[in-house]
Amino acid sequence: MEPASQFPFYTRLRDDIRARPRMRSLFLVAPVLIPLVLFTVTDLRGVDFGLHWDEVGWQVRPVRDMVASGSLMPPAAIYPAVAKWLVLLPTVPIAIRAIAAAGRTPRTVQTAMVAAMDAPDYLLTVRRVFIVVSALAILWVYLAALALRRSWWEAFVASACLGFSWEYAYHARWVATDCIAVQFSALALLMLALFHRDRAAKPRWLYAAAVAAGLATGSKYPCIFVLVPVMLSSVLTLPWRPVRAQLIRLGAVVGIAVVVYLVTTPATLFDPFNFIEKSQWISAAYKKGHVATHAARSAWHHWELVLIYLALAYFSPYAGLSLALFAGVVGGAIVWLRDDRRVGAVLLSLPVVFLLIFCFRILGVVVRNYLFLVPFLSLLAARGIAEAAGRLPFRWARWSFAAALAFAFLLEAVWLVRAGESIRHFDPLSQVRSAVAYVGDHGKTQFRLSHQVRELAAQQHLKLPPNVTEGPDAAMVVFFARAEGPSQYDWKTNDFWLTKAVFGTREVNISWYGGWIGRDRVVVMTMEKAKEAKIELAQSAVSGHRPPLPKAR
Repeated sequence: MEPASQFPFYTRLRDDIRARPRMRSLFLVAPVLIPLVLFTVTDLRGVDFGLHWDEVGWQVRPVRDMVASGSLMPPAAIYPAVAKWLVLLPTVPIAIRAIAAAGRTPRTVQTAMVAAMDAPDYLLTVRRVFIVVSALAILWVYLAALALRRSWWEAFVASACLGFSWEYAYHARWVATDCIAVQFSALALLMLALFHRDRAAKPRWLYAAAVAAGLATGSKYPCIFVLVPVMLSSVLTLPWRPVRAQLIRLGAVVGIAVVVYLVTTPATLFDPFNFIEKSQWISAAYKKGHVATHAARSAWHHWELVLIYLALAYFSPYAGLSLALFAGVVGGAIVWLRDDRRVGAVLLSLPVVFLLIFCFRILGVVVRNYLFLVPFLSLLAARGIAEAAGRLPFRWARWSFAAALAFAFLLEAVWLVRAGESIRHFDPLSQVRSAVAYVGDHGKTQFRLSHQVRELAAQQHLKLPPNVTEGPDAAMVVFFARAEGPSQYDWKTNDFWLTKAVFGTREVNISWYGGWIGRDRVVVMTMEKAKEAKIELAQSAVSGHRPPLPKAR
C-alpha cells in the first residue's frame, strides 16, 4: 500500500508541493542542509586545533607584509593567490569603517588593517572564513547531481560523500589552498552539469565552468587539470567538423580560464622571474619526494598510496565503509559510461588524467593534493550506490539498503561531532586513561608503555594491566607521538596501517601526517612498525634497557 493512501496528510503535502514551484524547490534543496550544517558547525567547533606548518609562514604573514608595504598585490610564491585574498578578507570591514570615519587618511586605514592582522585571534578568524568557503563544495556537488537529473536522495549521497568525510573536514580547518581548490573544483562540476543538462542552450555554463577552473588554478596550481573536463565538454558537444568552430570555442574556454587565473595571481605577470623560480623550486621538491617521509619509492608505489588513501581512508574513518563507498565510485563510473558516455567521460577525465600524469612524474605524496578530485568521485559514488539500490528486486531489500546507508552516514556524522569536541577538550590525562583501558582490553597481547604514559598513569593512580611488560617480549608499544617519537622529519607517514590505535584530539589523521607538529597524542603501534619508524621505546626494548618506573603520586 502506498504511503499516500495510508496518510492523508502526506497526500495533501505532496499535492501542495507539486502545486507550488517555490515550495518544491525549497523541499528539493532541504536535504543538503544536513551535511552542510553539520560540516560547518563541527568544523567551527574545532577551529582552535593548535599549530599547522604552512598557515602563518606561507599564507598569513605574506598577506600582512603585503598590506604593511602598501601594496595589495600578493608576491610570487609556491602557492597561488586566491587563498591570500581570503586571508585578507576579514580586514575589509575594518578598512571600510576606517574609510568612513572622519579625518582618516589612507595611512590610517592601512594601519588599522595591519593592527587587525596582528591581533592574536586573527588566525582563528581566517580559519573560519576558510571553513565556510570550503563548505560550499557540499552544496555545489548536491546541485550538480540535481542538474544532471538525478534524484534528490542520490544528490544527498553525493553531498554526504563530501560533507561527512573526516578527511575533508579536518583539511578544511587549515588556512591552506587545498579545500578552497576543492570548492572551485565542485563549482566547475556544477557549471558543467548545467551545461550538459541542456546542450542546445548557449554555452554560457561552459564558459562559467572555465571561470571556475581559472579560480581553482588560482587556488592551487595542480588544479589547472580542472580545465581537462571543461575542454572535453567543449569538444564532445560540438560536431567534429568544421574544426574551426571547435578551435574557436576551445580557445575561448582556455582563454577565459587563463585570464581569471592571472587576475587572481597577478604576480605571474608582474614578478615573472620570482614566479618562475618559486615554481621550479616546488616542482623539483615534489619530483624528488617533497620531504623524505612523504616520498614514494616509485611511480607504482605512488599509485598504490593514492589508491589506498582514496579507497580505505577518504570516504570514512572506518576502512570497511570507505571501501564500500569507493566501490560505488567504480560502479558509478561504469554506469555513467553505459548510460551517457559524454557525461561519464567528463566525470572520469579529471581523476584519470591527473593521476596518470601526477603519479608517473612526482614522488612527493601529500594526500591533501588529491582532494580537488573528490567532487567528481562523490558524484560517481552516488551514481554507483543508486544503481545498486535500484537493482534490488524487493521493496524490503531497498528499504534495508537505505537504512544501512543512513546508518553509515550517521556513524560518520557522530565521528565529526566527536572530532570537533575532542579538539575543544584537549586532555593528556584522559588520553592515558583511554590507552591503559585499551591495553587492558587486549589482555592476550604484551604492551610496553613509555615513561611519560606510565608517569601520567601513576598521577591518576591507575593500576596497570598485567599484560604490561618492560622486557623485549612486548608486541605493542604505547607512547606520546611528539614527545617520545622521532622528529617531524623522521616520522614515518603515508602508512594506513601505521598505528593500531590513537588517543587524543582528532584534528588530523596521523597515518598520513605522522610528523604533525600540533597537539600531542598517545599512539599504539606494533613493535615491528615502531622499530621501522625508529621509535626509541622500541629500540630500547631490543637493547634490553628498562626505564625506571615512576611511583604513584
